[in-house]
Amino acid sequence: MQRLPKIFYTVLILILIAANICVYQTIFTPHTLQISVLNVGKGNSVLIRTPNKKTILIDTGPDASILRALGTTLPEWQRTIDIIILTGTKSNFTGGLPEVQNKYHTPTHIYFGTPAFPYGSQISLDSVSIKIIAPATLTISFGSASLQISSSTPKGVYAPDGKGIIKKN
Repeated sequence: MQRLPKIFYTVLILILIAANICVYQTIFTPHTLQISVLNVGKGNSVLIRTPNKKTILIDTGPDASILRALGTTLPEWQRTIDIIILTGTKSNFTGGLPEVQNKYHTPTHIYFGTPAFPYGSQISLDSVSIKIIAPATLTISFGSASLQISSSTPKGVYAPDGKGIIKKN
């Protein structure tokens, strides 16, 4: 019977340590609100990850560029977007929807500007409130902090800092 070389055991231990660190970070890191204003070209898109890891996508941009933006923002293994909110009917808001539906499980869609959800309506999920004011114009509130997003909001990641919601990068 042949014995395995020491290098095998060393590599195995390093892999187990790395896996342990990943699991620890996933389970024990504090859950916070994260708002990503995505770069999807000439369109609009906002991704919200709630403290309980629910995912809300607001608008899908004009085309398949939404998939690249989601791929850099979401974990590689995530294949569900809990809610998709569309704030308008033009292709700048909805053009990437078919691509998102092909790649991700998207159980809930909400269309604003309809009798069921007129502009000015608000929805809440996991202590996060979203008020859609007009197409691509919304306010996201979490506790006493809020962030107004429009087509002129700089792309990037926003998060609460105890006083408000600020841009992280």
